Amino acid sequence: MSKDLWSKIGQTIRTGAETLVQETKELTKVGRLKVELMSLENERGRRLEEVGRKAYALYRVGTAFPPELAESFAAVDETEKRIEEKNREIEALKAEAEAKEKAGAEKAAEEEAKAKAFCSQCGSELRPADVFCSQCGTKVQ
Repeated sequence: MSKDLWSKIGQTIRTGAETLVQETKELTKVGRLKVELMSLENERGRRLEEVGRKAYALYRVGTAFPPELAESFAAVDETEKRIEEKNREIEALKAEAEAKEKAGAEKAAEEEAKAKAFCSQCGSELRPADVFCSQCGTKVQ
């Protein structure tokens, strides 16, 4: 009886393993096909984009198109204008930031120059706590 039970268990395991292998093969095939499909869809998108660029270039030089396409091209023109505006805004912000940075650096340099003191007699730089010049001994004013 136990031999028969072990035989049934072994057969069940083999059947399950075979089913698992078959399902894995099928899933692998499906996965591979999905990757190929995504690649083809991306290629299609790039080609349509290229067609659109070429058609838009023709529109820009005055080629006549059906009204539906002309409306789409006009919408692209409007988007291009908005892109240019945003680029100008970015450049203005960059220029403003650079100007502020330059002004800050100049102010820091001025403050540093003001903070330095020099001996009236020999011109040596004095430290803030100096009472006498360490070079010539002159009393600091």
